[in-house]
Amino acid sequence: MNPYSSNFDCIKHINTLFPNEQSLVGIDTEIEKLQSELTQLQSELQEDIHEHAVMQNKIWRDVQDVEQLSQGIVTEIQEIKQKAEKSEDLVYSMCKDIKSLDIAKRNLTFSIAALKKFIMMLTAIEKLKEHCKEKKYAEVANLLSAFTELSQYFVKFQNIPQILEINGEKEQLIKDLKLQLIDDFILFQKGTNLMQIKDLQDACQTVEHLGLKFRDELIQKVCKYIISPYQDLFQQIENRSLETTERRYAWMARAIKDFDTKTQNVFPEYWAVHCQIYYEFCAVTRLQITDILESLKDLDVAVLMKALQATLKFEQKLNDEMKKRYEEWLGKKNSNQFAISELPKIKGAISDSFEPYLRPYIDSEERELMLHIQNILNSDKLDVEGDLKMLNSSMSMFAYFKQLLKRASQYSRTQVMFDIQKLIKKALKRYSDEIILKINQSRNNEQHSQIFCCFVINTAEYCKETIPGLQETMVQHLDSPFSDQVELSNEEEYFNQMMNKSIETLLVYVDSKIDQFYQQMLKIDWNEFENMGDASKYIRETITFLEGHIKTIKDILSESYLIFYLNKLVVYLNNKFINSVFRIKKISEIGLSQLMLDVSELKTNLVRISKLKQESKSQQSFNNFVQKTLSRSDSILKLIQMSIEKFVENFPDYAKKYESAPTDLDKILGLKQLKRQDVPQLNKFFTKIN
Repeated sequence: MNPYSSNFDCIKHINTLFPNEQSLVGIDTEIEKLQSELTQLQSELQEDIHEHAVMQNKIWRDVQDVEQLSQGIVTEIQEIKQKAEKSEDLVYSMCKDIKSLDIAKRNLTFSIAALKKFIMMLTAIEKLKEHCKEKKYAEVANLLSAFTELSQYFVKFQNIPQILEINGEKEQLIKDLKLQLIDDFILFQKGTNLMQIKDLQDACQTVEHLGLKFRDELIQKVCKYIISPYQDLFQQIENRSLETTERRYAWMARAIKDFDTKTQNVFPEYWAVHCQIYYEFCAVTRLQITDILESLKDLDVAVLMKALQATLKFEQKLNDEMKKRYEEWLGKKNSNQFAISELPKIKGAISDSFEPYLRPYIDSEERELMLHIQNILNSDKLDVEGDLKMLNSSMSMFAYFKQLLKRASQYSRTQVMFDIQKLIKKALKRYSDEIILKINQSRNNEQHSQIFCCFVINTAEYCKETIPGLQETMVQHLDSPFSDQVELSNEEEYFNQMMNKSIETLLVYVDSKIDQFYQQMLKIDWNEFENMGDASKYIRETITFLEGHIKTIKDILSESYLIFYLNKLVVYLNNKFINSVFRIKKISEIGLSQLMLDVSELKTNLVRISKLKQESKSQQSFNNFVQKTLSRSDSILKLIQMSIEKFVENFPDYAKKYESAPTDLDKILGLKQLKRQDVPQLNKFFTKIN
């Protein structure tokens, strides 16, 4: 409870606390102000409470009014909802009726349209019959187009009896129309049809409306009619021969000219009727010529090739003419399905029938080729003063090959040309064999043999260089798969053999001359040899011979093959010297020194007499080869000269350089008067020998 129950008590308490009078007077004044404000606040509070009560009563009355209003609105909404449901039922019922009416309208419209189109089809059929009968093909073409469009409308109803009936009537009418059109064009060709050019041009438009298949059938009928007299004429016995081949093509030229005169551009150019006529002609001609070729037992090659040549010329002419004439449409995607896009096969259409019967031609070419080779071989002369130091027969042979391929290419690019290719390969073998035979025969004349062998080497080089070009030409003249089978590597090997035979013959000739000099060497007592001086007589005579021999061949052989041959010659001379040394029983120190001098002399003179007119890498290569090859002779002489200790020490180095070391070992020991047991350190080399 508040200790100060009244304002007075409060003031009294304050006075107790502040006894000073002046202070209390001020406080009293403040208290009075506070009391006045408090009274005012209490009055305002009472007013607010009263206003709140009034407001609360008003709000309560408003809430009651709102509740009554809400109840009224809900009632109205329920009534509206009921009315809306009734309206929706009414609208649904009305829409259903409208939809039924709309369907009925559409069905009625479709029925009316279908009836109109059906009537139009009936009318079109009647008019089509009438115009077909009167041969008014321009109107027929238009009616066919219209009828086709109308027919699309009734595709879904094609099983309806009335539609089936009218379609059947149309099919029969078109069938009759096709026969009528074929008759009209055939009669026009016969000259018994009085139709005008314009009518036939309209008929061509009608044909296109009847489809591509019928267009092709019509052209085929016309072509067969045109070619029929030709077929009958050349089927007669008196015309069944190859001699009439050119007459056949003359007949075709006249027939096509007559056709152009009659038709006067009746057929659309893009139909390419000329192509079909030519193709039909070629088909008939091929059959007839094949029958003729099969019936002939003995074919005259001249007549056969004349007929083939005339055929090839005719095919080429037709092919060029057709390409030029139909260039506008060929190789293009034409929107017009009736336009030609590619030519039928003209080239080979007739000439291919000759292919299986051209064996007599190939045999004839073979006889002439082999005779030519024999003649050019017999006429060969060795002109050492000429620019080309080779056999003229080789150039003549390849020139003949070129003519033969050109001639044969006029007739074939397949089997016959491939047989010609085989024939050329056979001729190359024959030529190589004949040259090798001549090499053997030339040995009786030493001077001639040397020159001939050099000419043969140059000729073989020329042939080897020419064969790849010949092979390429053959491939160009052949179609696949024959072109893939051309291979002349074996023929190149024939000329390698020819070259090797020439080199072998030259070396045999050298050996026959040098052997006598080395026989003199073997007669010398090398163990008692004391007078060492210049090179031995056998070496001097060998060098003199070699000088003459190399001089003979030096200006004939090409540089590359001269060096090639000289390398072979150096190997031969080295082996000849070593084998001769091994045949000596014993050699003194002075004798060994003389032999070393002989080897040195041989080296020096081989380089000298083989020197080319102009220094080249080939010359330097040869000089190095001489030194390297004859170093074996030097090494063997030094090994013979060494003491046993030095020999045992140095022989392994010799063995590393020369593969012949194991076989040389026993021979060197024999010259040193030693046996195997004297050099056990070299047992591994004896094992190799065993």
